[in-house]
Amino acid sequence: MTEASLARAALVAAETRHPLLVQTVAKGRTAERQQLDTALMDTFRELGSVTAYTLLVELNHKPFTLIAARQLRMMGGRSDPQDVVQEAFLAIYRYPTRFRADKPGSFRNWSYSILRNTVYRSLHKDSRDGVPVEMLAEILEDPSVTSPLQASSDAESSMQCKKVLALMLSMYLQAFETELKDRDREALRLVEVERLGYREAAERLGIKLENFKMVVCRARKKIHNFMIRVLGTRSL
Repeated sequence: MTEASLARAALVAAETRHPLLVQTVAKGRTAERQQLDTALMDTFRELGSVTAYTLLVELNHKPFTLIAARQLRMMGGRSDPQDVVQEAFLAIYRYPTRFRADKPGSFRNWSYSILRNTVYRSLHKDSRDGVPVEMLAEILEDPSVTSPLQASSDAESSMQCKKVLALMLSMYLQAFETELKDRDREALRLVEVERLGYREAAERLGIKLENFKMVVCRARKKIHNFMIRVLGTRSL
C-alpha cells in the first residue's frame, strides 16, 4: 500500500470518523490493502461518503480492468474491458447495502463476484453474435455468493437513477473545485449557472470572445478528463 493511498484514506477517515476505517488507517503501512478496501466500502455503505467511494474506485480500477480483460480474452468476448469495469463500479454504487464487512477480504470477494457477473452479462450479450453457450457456462454466477447484480436486469428505479446522478454531480463539483483555476470556475459559473451568453460572459470576465470560448472548452475538458480517471471509461 502506498503512502499516498494511506494519506488519502486518512483524510477520509478524519472526515467520516467511520470506526473501521479509522482503525485500519491507524495501522499505517502494516494494514493490508484488502482491509483498506473493505473499510472504505463499509464507510460508503454506512455513510454514503462519495470521497470514500471515489478513492475505492481509483485504488481498484487497474486490477478490475486487468481481470475483466483477461476473462473477456479467455472467453472471446468483444466488449471493451473499460465498459465492463464501469458497469461493475456503478453496480457497487447502486447496491452498497448488500455489502457485509465481516472479514478483511470482504470487499475483494464481493466486488469480484460483481465483476465476474458483469463479464457474464457482457458475454451473454455477445452470445447472440456467436459466442458458444458452453463457454458462458464456465463463468456462471457462484450460487454461494450473494450478487448485487441480481436485480440489475430489472428496470432501474427512480431512486437508483437519482443516486447515480448524485454521484456524477458530486464528481463534477469535486473536479470544479480541485481541477480548475479561478478564471475557469468563473467562466463556467457565468455560462452554466447564470446562463449568460458567451459574448456577455466574455465581457463580464473582461476577455475576448474567442479567448472566453477556449477557457470554457478547456475547463469542461478538465472536468471530463477527471471523471474519466475516476470512472475508468471514455464513454461519458
